[in-house]
Amino acid sequence: MSRMITLCIVILNLLATCSAQKLHVCRFSGTSEVGHTQGVSIQRVTVIEPTSEVKATVFIPDGSDPLPGIVFSHSAIHGPSNDTDLLRFAWALARAGAASIVLDGAIDWQSPNDESIRPPEFQFCAGQWLLQHVNLDLTRAADAGNHKVGWIDNDVSPCGLELSGKARCWPGGMWLDFGQTGQAESRNTDDMLTLDGQLRMAQFAQKYLKLKEVKPEWLTETTQPLSR
Repeated sequence: MSRMITLCIVILNLLATCSAQKLHVCRFSGTSEVGHTQGVSIQRVTVIEPTSEVKATVFIPDGSDPLPGIVFSHSAIHGPSNDTDLLRFAWALARAGAASIVLDGAIDWQSPNDESIRPPEFQFCAGQWLLQHVNLDLTRAADAGNHKVGWIDNDVSPCGLELSGKARCWPGGMWLDFGQTGQAESRNTDDMLTLDGQLRMAQFAQKYLKLKEVKPEWLTETTQPLSR
C-alpha cells in the first residue's frame, strides 16, 4: 500500500510540473494580408526574438472547420544543382486543406550540413502564432524542415496534447523531416530537391493530416502565390 501511495505522489508531482511549464513569451509584428488565391489567404508576419527577427509567410485555407497546422523551418532548399521552393510546397498543402506558417530562409544543401538549424524559439513561436490566429485541429499538427535535436529549454518545448484535443501552446506533431544530416533526414532532403520526392512527402502529409488529394501539378505551377 505504501508503494502505491508513493507512486501516486510521484505521478501527481509530474503532472504538477507539466501543468506549471513556463511558456516562452512570443512577440510578433507586421501581420498583413498580402493575397488570396485558389481558396487560400496569404499573410506575412514577423517573429521577434531578442537576438533577431525572422519574417514568415502564412497560408490559411478558406472555411470554418478546424484545420491541420504545419510549421516550416525554412522557405527554400538550395541544392548543388537546383533549388526547392518550400513556399510553393506549403501552398500546395494549403490547397489540400492544411494551414501553414513558413519561416523565411534557406537550407543550404550544397553539401550536407546542420548549419541552417535555428534556435528552437522561432519554430515554437511560429507554432504559437498559428495556434492563436487559426482554428486548428491539434490532433493533425506537423513540423516540417529541420530542428534542434537533444535537450531544449523547457519554455520552448512543445506542450502536450490534452485528452480534449487542446493544448496550452503549440504541441508539434508529425515531423516532415529534411534539412539536416541524420540518415533519414539527409535522404529526405535529397528527395525534396526532386519533384517525385516532393510529391511523396506531400502524399505522406496528406495521409497523416487527412488532407484532400495533393495534385502533382500544384508542385510545378509557375504562378507563384507570393513573390518576394
